[in-house]
Amino acid sequence: MRAPDSTARPGRLVWMDTDLWKGKVKKRAEDDGMARARSRILEALLTAYAEGALDAPVPAGSTFGTAERGGCRAYLDENVCERAESRWKRQERDRRGGDPGFGLLCEVLLREYAEGRVALRITAAPSGGTGSVAA
Repeated sequence: MRAPDSTARPGRLVWMDTDLWKGKVKKRAEDDGMARARSRILEALLTAYAEGALDAPVPAGSTFGTAERGGCRAYLDENVCERAESRWKRQERDRRGGDPGFGLLCEVLLREYAEGRVALRITAAPSGGTGSVAA
């Protein structure tokens, strides 16, 4: 399945907190004037994380991953996903062992955004160009 805006990004089911994706992130995106750009928001967060410009803190005693989880469709660049997931796996193996899921990374980054600890910058492009969203 392709993104509705024909960006050629494949749809990917990300297993994460559905209330976070469909509720809190959607609300923050609407407040930021990016109501139809949740996938781009997640992609910008993953890019910043993959490049080391953003951390993905999992607080001690956190309840991440314990909420009702489900498949949330996001349209993401696979290269961005692979780079972010690679850094995440290294980080979490060193921190607590095991092999954490990609959905948990997305959940941690999106919670940072939804709770206002991460700001995004929108770059508009001239007609026919491509704009961007960056964390």
